[in-house]
Amino acid sequence: MKHGLGLVGVGLLLTACGGSDSSPLSGSGGQGGGAGSSGASAAGGQAGIGGQGGLSGQGGAGAAGASGGSGGSPTTPSPLGEGPLATTVYTANATVGATGSTVPLRCHVPEGSGAVPLVVVAHGFQLPASQYEVTTRHLAGFGFVTCTADYPAGFIPNHANSAKDLLGAIDYLLGASKAAGNPLSGRIDESQIGLTGHSLGGKLSVLAAAADARVRAVLGLDPVDSSMLCSPTDCPDASDKLPLPIPTAFLGETLDSTATGFGQACAPAADNFQTFYAKASAPSLEVTLIGANHMSFLDDPSTCGTVCSFCKQPTKPHAELIAVTRAYLVAFFSRYLRGELGYDSWLVGADAQANFVAPGRVTLASKP
Repeated sequence: MKHGLGLVGVGLLLTACGGSDSSPLSGSGGQGGGAGSSGASAAGGQAGIGGQGGLSGQGGAGAAGASGGSGGSPTTPSPLGEGPLATTVYTANATVGATGSTVPLRCHVPEGSGAVPLVVVAHGFQLPASQYEVTTRHLAGFGFVTCTADYPAGFIPNHANSAKDLLGAIDYLLGASKAAGNPLSGRIDESQIGLTGHSLGGKLSVLAAAADARVRAVLGLDPVDSSMLCSPTDCPDASDKLPLPIPTAFLGETLDSTATGFGQACAPAADNFQTFYAKASAPSLEVTLIGANHMSFLDDPSTCGTVCSFCKQPTKPHAELIAVTRAYLVAFFSRYLRGELGYDSWLVGADAQANFVAPGRVTLASKP
């Protein structure tokens, strides 16, 4: 059992407040599609898509069909910039019988009437769910019901119960989707459920997925596996639950893997995202966000409050760092919940190399 403090320790001192931010980075266009099959009405291959919302890249054009067909149309939208769908907000309070907790839920729901994947977002320790509002809305714009679950995270930790709170939030949302007249009625595909979370929320996402086979994919945002003043029963090592029989990804940073002047690392190397990836089985992805600190996964760290000052200062602009984070969320869940193979290019392939690796924004490791 690891008992490093991480942000859990420094968070015992102070509480953060919320905020928001969104500014995408520039990206290059996606690759054009291949030629269509022969025939007078043959369609060309699918077009690549450039970055959106302030991006400079243009989508590649699909090649014409061999016998005069037209070029293909886009089917794999760039995960950079805004998604193609408008969203509405749904709020509710989930009462979790297993823990007695009340978990406020705030969801962004994409326009339309059909069932789509559900992604539940877990906040970091002593960090408000509102700090993930813009990221949640970004993901929803690509066709996901995306909800923050504001589970209680007090100073006497019980990570096992917090993971149950996330599963209780899923129970509530699936019930709402099955209820006639509910704003979520018919909107959630219960076979396509994902979890993501930041810091402690990343750890809880793994614990919840290990306990419930309904969860089909997990992406941790700089997850930290440390705890303090907590028994191994109440705060088990999440990395010991790995490997999971589902796709996983772990985005993180190494700037905060060593101590600051306050004497404690925000994401200690012994407990950081790399320790999760080391125990994961294929398919899994490790993305190191260059120049990020532990708080770079928030919407707006400048409004985080004193708790964020315990971490080191990032060395790259926040707008660039959060845009990469959001792009990986879209690409990962599109690939592994909806089975959209075109997003492999954005995870590890040509688009990832052109937009993230070559410009020095990330380093990648993968278990295909």
